Amino acid sequence: MHLGCYHDGTCMRRTHEIPNPMIREIFDKQQVVDEAGNTHRLHSAIVLEYAQALYGAVLAHRPRVVVEIGMAYGISTLAILTGLREIGTHGRLISIDPCQTSVFKGIGVRNVRCSGMSDRHELIESFDYVALPRLLERGETIQFAYIDGWHTFDYCLLDFFYVDKLLEPGGVVGFNDAGWRSVYKVLGFVQTHRKYMEIDVGLGKDYRRLNPVRILARQITGRSHADRYFQKLESWEPRWDFFAPF
Repeated sequence: MHLGCYHDGTCMRRTHEIPNPMIREIFDKQQVVDEAGNTHRLHSAIVLEYAQALYGAVLAHRPRVVVEIGMAYGISTLAILTGLREIGTHGRLISIDPCQTSVFKGIGVRNVRCSGMSDRHELIESFDYVALPRLLERGETIQFAYIDGWHTFDYCLLDFFYVDKLLEPGGVVGFNDAGWRSVYKVLGFVQTHRKYMEIDVGLGKDYRRLNPVRILARQITGRSHADRYFQKLESWEPRWDFFAPF
């Protein structure tokens, strides 16, 4: 593990290189390719450091089934699937993304196929509020989840609500864009209304692209932009009239 620092003084610890040539190529070129061979600028993707942390977390916790909410061009997808492949079991990933064809032109699915990992992957091209209850209804249980869907408070909370129902005790859930106020608020709910413990996946504080005043405010509140991960301690829900400030 080594440290990398940015011009604003914030640091991020890089922990695992991902043994996937396609990920390296995408980040080197900052572009992706569709089925027709057309190139597109890379956007709506997690940064490389977050992908490395995600890959490392999968290696460390060795899940059998993973759910990710939000697939886009498949950066997080490839990181998870590469981790599952490296573990050497029959682990599989379920991706939920209603826009894989319409917005992202199927590029995420193409990247999975070109990496030779389609046999481990299931895409549910539907909205989270439809797909997640169906997973619960079919009796699915998971050991790992990564939430990177629609970032408003209500959608992110809904994602966590159902992930918590699916996740076995000891399982892990990661949140992308944890510094967004909406996501940060959901993390308050996670820590006050369920039994979860935050875990270290090797990411330092991240205050990039912020001015000095906002950096100071984020430092005071602890609202770093970096992904945050939580491990489920037990299957627990409060009594029907419980409420705690969050």
